[in-house]
Order: sequence, then structure tokens, then C-alpha cells
Amino acid sequence: MAVSPEAFGLVMLEADVHARRLDRATQLAAVRDALADGAATAEALRARFPDLAPHEIAAHLNVAVVETDDDPLVGSLWRFAEYQERPARIVLYSRGLAPLDGVIAGRLTVQLLGRATPRDVFTAHELFHHVEATRTDTPIARRYKPSLFRIGGWHWRTGIAALAEIAAGAFAQSLLGLPCHPKLLDLIALDAIALNATAARIAARIAAAGQMNGDAGRKLMP
Repeated sequence: MAVSPEAFGLVMLEADVHARRLDRATQLAAVRDALADGAATAEALRARFPDLAPHEIAAHLNVAVVETDDDPLVGSLWRFAEYQERPARIVLYSRGLAPLDGVIAGRLTVQLLGRATPRDVFTAHELFHHVEATRTDTPIARRYKPSLFRIGGWHWRTGIAALAEIAAGAFAQSLLGLPCHPKLLDLIALDAIALNATAARIAARIAAAGQMNGDAGRKLMP
């Protein structure tokens, strides 16, 4: 919890396959730029809507916030929420958020979130993506473009998606006044998801063993 947003940002950036092509100084500059962008965007929005919760701000911006019971797991990606541009809406995955709801309680809630809830955090996170998608500024993900390869003087460059996630986290932290960077929620959720998955596997094995024993017992009965 004492890890700085900058340190979290660097970890997130280093996990991006394209960001690894940047030198260390440029990586650090990119993270600082993303954090500043997110915080500045939050300050501007909070000035417009000083007392509103993220879902209320979304409503004023004509962005629907809906909750779904759909499977949050897509491949190896666990979804808490996502922004869909057309029509503009924020989708919260109730089953994706459930592990967080199960482990964040009491004093830990205050330490991590202050007066916010996990749904507030992820709604705010996705709200940044809406604001960025609808403004005229160059998106943070496209401000740093490492070269994938070059032929003579021609470069094939790509953006860095992780920078948008870093900025969205900083936006949520600033908008909600969170005590720490919300990336920490991902780490807590991963532990909870892994624990739930392990418990489910154990339960399935016990059930299977019980079924086998029951079948064997029935075969022995006259």
C-alpha cells in the first residue's frame, strides 16, 4: 500500500510488450505524463461536478452505467468493467467484482478506498476512457510510439495501451481521493480469484470422490 503511483505505473508499463522498446528514461517520462494526464483530467471534471459520484457524472455526460452477470473471464483476461464507445456506456461485471467484494471489508476498505466502493473505482476508471475518447487531445497511448522495425528512414511505430490504463488509474485516484493507486485492487483481486479457483477445484474433487464412493457402494448393495 506504500508503493507510489509512479512505481505501479512502471510495473504496468514494463508488462507492455511494446513499452519495453523504450529506454528507461523515456519509460519514466511516459509514466509521469500518464499520471499527470489522469490527475489533471480528474481535477477538471471534479471542478464541473464537485459533489457527484462517478455514476452520476457519467449520467451528466450521457454515458449509461449498466451491470451484467456475464462471464468476466475472456481468455486469460478477467474483466471488472469496460467502456463501450458506441453507444457510450460503462459495463460493470458483477461476477468480476464479486471477489473484491468478498475480501475488501472493514478497515481494509478505508485503507484502500477511503469512502469509495470498488464499483466507484472501476466506474471512474472507465469514465476516463470515455473522456479521452471524446476530447480532441492526442490520446496518451499514442504520445509515445516505439519503433517495431525500420527500413532505411521508414519506421513502423505503435502506441502503448498501458499508458491509458495508468492514466485511468490516476484519474480514479484523483477523482475519488483514494489513499492509494487503484492498481492495488487488481493485485488483491488476483489473489482472491486464485483462492476461489483453488477452492472450486478442491470442492469438485471432493464431489467427484464422493460420487465414485457412492457408485461403488450402490454396486455392493443387493
